[in-house]
Amino acid sequence: MSDSTINLSDSLETAIDFETYGLFMIPVTKYSATALVDDVLKWARNQDFVKHDRQAISHNIQQIGETNQILTDIPELKALLLEVARKHNESGLNYASNFEISDCYLEVAHQGAIYAPHEHSNCLFSGTYFISYEKDAHSYLKFKRNTISNTYPIMMLPYESMTAFNLQEATIPYAAGDIVIYPSNLTHGFDSNPTDNRITLTFNVIPI
Repeated sequence: MSDSTINLSDSLETAIDFETYGLFMIPVTKYSATALVDDVLKWARNQDFVKHDRQAISHNIQQIGETNQILTDIPELKALLLEVARKHNESGLNYASNFEISDCYLEVAHQGAIYAPHEHSNCLFSGTYFISYEKDAHSYLKFKRNTISNTYPIMMLPYESMTAFNLQEATIPYAAGDIVIYPSNLTHGFDSNPTDNRITLTFNVIPI
């Protein structure tokens, strides 16, 4: 054995002596639901644009039809959204609860539309059903990391490289016909929409 050979027992001081854990994972679920897209579009063609109360956080976005009316007119849609909420719950937080849809509305985002980052405090889960969506033509829904504490600001510094722990924002892959559901207190929104006809159905879920 040459003098340059190092036995494992000779370098125990270099062995891994720390562990980093990712705590408090946030579940975001994607559910494929293409079967009802045509029914939603057919419903939309028979509705008028209505005023909504989200102007403070959105721009160039119109609501199609009255809030929750689509759930009455397409009962299969309500059943689908509740099933999505149930599966999301069972695969993530697993609360011992049943659920109801508190509000649901269809929106069209025109060119230049934005939805400022926001959360919901009066519901448990929120979801987005992508009715008309083209990945290369429409803005993607993105989620932002919480940087505000109830007690102290969260310090943010420049980083050497991107990791799962320092991401400022993230998204998941989805396509038209997919439903993305997430905890309502997870910050979400989208930047300036490049083209017209980005149609989404948004819904909020409460426990019962």
